[in-house]
Amino acid sequence: MTDYAPTQSLEAALASYSEAERVKEEARLALRGAIAQELKTQDISSKVLAPHTPWSEETLRSIAREYGVPLKRAATVKSIKPKRRKPDTKPA
Repeated sequence: MTDYAPTQSLEAALASYSEAERVKEEARLALRGAIAQELKTQDISSKVLAPHTPWSEETLRSIAREYGVPLKRAATVKSIKPKRRKPDTKPA
């Protein structure tokens, strides 16, 4: 093993970096919350809001799902599975 010990300048730089990462994470979470609030209170979609954020429409849609933002319109995707016919059950 070696006797190496980080210098004070390296320890200070690491501490500064860790603090910056913590602040960045707090800011990221605050931005996600603000985006969700904007989608809830304004009559806009993720497509309209996305150009004003650092994220894509899909990321904004995932944020909306995470924060329970109601859909602006009903879902249009339908099952392609054929409906089952009910068997004729007439008494003989």
